[in-house]
Amino acid sequence: MEHRVVFDFAIEFTNGGGIQGQDFRLDIAGDTISDQELADYLIEDLRLLMVGKVNILNKFYIQEKHKRKPVNAVVSEKLIDLSHTIFDGLITYKGLPAPIICDFLSRDDSRGKYEAGTEFQIGKIEMVSNTGTYVDCPFHRYAHGKDLSEVDLEAFANLDAITINAVGVIEIGVDYFKDKEIRNRAVIVRTDWSKYWNTDAYFENHPFINREAAEYLLDCGVKLVGIDSHNIDDTRHNSRPVHTILLGAEILIVEHMCNLNALPEAGYLFSAVPPKFKGVGTFPVRAFATMA
Repeated sequence: MEHRVVFDFAIEFTNGGGIQGQDFRLDIAGDTISDQELADYLIEDLRLLMVGKVNILNKFYIQEKHKRKPVNAVVSEKLIDLSHTIFDGLITYKGLPAPIICDFLSRDDSRGKYEAGTEFQIGKIEMVSNTGTYVDCPFHRYAHGKDLSEVDLEAFANLDAITINAVGVIEIGVDYFKDKEIRNRAVIVRTDWSKYWNTDAYFENHPFINREAAEYLLDCGVKLVGIDSHNIDDTRHNSRPVHTILLGAEILIVEHMCNLNALPEAGYLFSAVPPKFKGVGTFPVRAFATMA
């Protein structure tokens, strides 16, 4: 037998009035359900607006066979973190300073500023924008390109994505992208180079995408290109054709990702959202994949 919750409720509206219900019954997934979950379900299922206080009353549980899907059934959606942790002293790119992460206001120093037992910490971070896992916008390469504040949120979040397996390859050419459904997608290039993260090996002879492949991605109309390597370009030379081609077409770039081995070939959404800074073209992101 499955569990069912029985309860009364009283809902008040912010514009006056209210509604009540008695002996309401709902199928639930576990042994119990919180009053907040019940309140949220009622508001959504009854399509109520301008809801104020919700009281759940006389709640108890019985066992009966379910007649519908439990209201608190676990959603199968899964999030996969694709970002490196940023910590004090981390070197992301040789020649660029490491971040300094410290207290602006420590918990000890906050004592006496508030009532007894109340403490706060306010952190202070000093870093270059190319730190950790980050996104590149056109302004990173072009003085008149869009900066972080000017790129639409839709360009950063919930992008239909595809994973390109280029493990064991240094120069990733156009053949890795042919015969793939890449138009209007985030193209995530897996090299597994992230295993060298925070070591000297990470910076030397890393995988990269070549110019021909970047031109092909441009022609195919991709939305974003990400990679789990030190740079999407070949850093053994001074030219940066991939940045130039992609950012010139407002195709965003995400570098220094990780955990790409956990991604399927397709069927997931990719997000990498930075703060909305004016006058900045690159910034750390919490990149992640959403899989149903």
